[in-house]
Amino acid sequence: MIEGKIIKFYREKHRRTQGELVKGICSVTHLSKIERGMTEYSQEIMDMLCERLYIDMAREVTRYHQMNDILDSWQEAIIMQRTAEAIRLKDKLEEEPLKGIPDLRLSYDLLQIRFYLFMNDIDEAEGLIAEMEIPDESEHSYEHYFYHHVMGIYYFLTGHYTKSIQTLTSINQSKYTNHEYFYHLSLAYHSIYSNITSYYYAEKAIQHFRKTLNMVRIIDTETIMLVQLNSREYHDFPETKRRYENLIRICEDCGFIDRKAKLLNNLGYEYNRRNQYEDAAYWYKQALDIVPEKQPLYLMVLNNYIETCRLGKLIPADTLLDMSLKALHNSKLVADASYMELELQSVILQGQEQAYYEMIEERILPYYRELGSQYLAERYEEILFEYYFNHGEQDKALRLAKNRFKSQATLLIYG
Repeated sequence: MIEGKIIKFYREKHRRTQGELVKGICSVTHLSKIERGMTEYSQEIMDMLCERLYIDMAREVTRYHQMNDILDSWQEAIIMQRTAEAIRLKDKLEEEPLKGIPDLRLSYDLLQIRFYLFMNDIDEAEGLIAEMEIPDESEHSYEHYFYHHVMGIYYFLTGHYTKSIQTLTSINQSKYTNHEYFYHLSLAYHSIYSNITSYYYAEKAIQHFRKTLNMVRIIDTETIMLVQLNSREYHDFPETKRRYENLIRICEDCGFIDRKAKLLNNLGYEYNRRNQYEDAAYWYKQALDIVPEKQPLYLMVLNNYIETCRLGKLIPADTLLDMSLKALHNSKLVADASYMELELQSVILQGQEQAYYEMIEERILPYYRELGSQYLAERYEEILFEYYFNHGEQDKALRLAKNRFKSQATLLIYG
């Protein structure tokens, strides 16, 4: 019974024992059963308990139901990527005292973490995760799997892709109806370059988003699917270009500027990998013109633009170096992969060949191996192997080849 939960909540809030509250009203045993919803009670007893706690029970019951509705709306706003509404509902919930009732508290705490992850405020999310306690009785409940979903997102955002996959795949989809998590699984598999599996979960995700009319996530998922189609071999490029341009137009019509920037970057990448550097630079520049410099995406697009201009000899190296050093100096994202990639770019632009390969060996390659980013690790292993082989360091080349063979064999067995 809701009334019992409310009585217990306000009694504990006022720091009153059961004995203090029921003196002259009923027994402690009877109150204990009321609070646990295990017995009926007279209206007279309830009125006296409410009077001592200075509450209006009818009003509090209404607020309890409203609180549930607001929590549902908050989750929907986050899933639908409606930032302003999500912030407004968060502020409203902070003013609600009933969020402290245990069954509401668990949902509220989980949604708080989900909100901060949505806002990319990892520090706030980590603080709440550290304080989070999941009751034993919640095992295999919706909240239990919601916790796994939230943690899967957290591991993904902090670069622990394999751990994200392990956490998300432990969710029972028949008991956890928020199938948005298929999208996060697709992202995690994409990040370790498991393309077929990523595409599989993207298909499941897009079915869910179409049912729920989530246009933002439809665009995001379509983007992932396009990336997977072109991941290992060249897909039909005219068709790829047509689909990207269609998604870009949708973003323009809907005002999704950040999504548009990512799509422009991706289209630039498709031209770049086909050695069509002038076209690639054009699309990268279109993305740079609309991405705020403080966003992590800006460094990534800038790095792609500089690399394309360097490979295509479109802009003098000293000009590109000035651009990269300026961006590194102004950026506060020193722990971001894009920052490290841009550092590497600046080294080669300065003609420091040995320092370039040392940075790959000592920083870049270990970083991507630790993240579980197989494709990027393989890319830099190939660069190092060719460098070792051409410079007579056969022992290092052989050791690198052996390590790569072992990792691929492990993937075949356990992947």
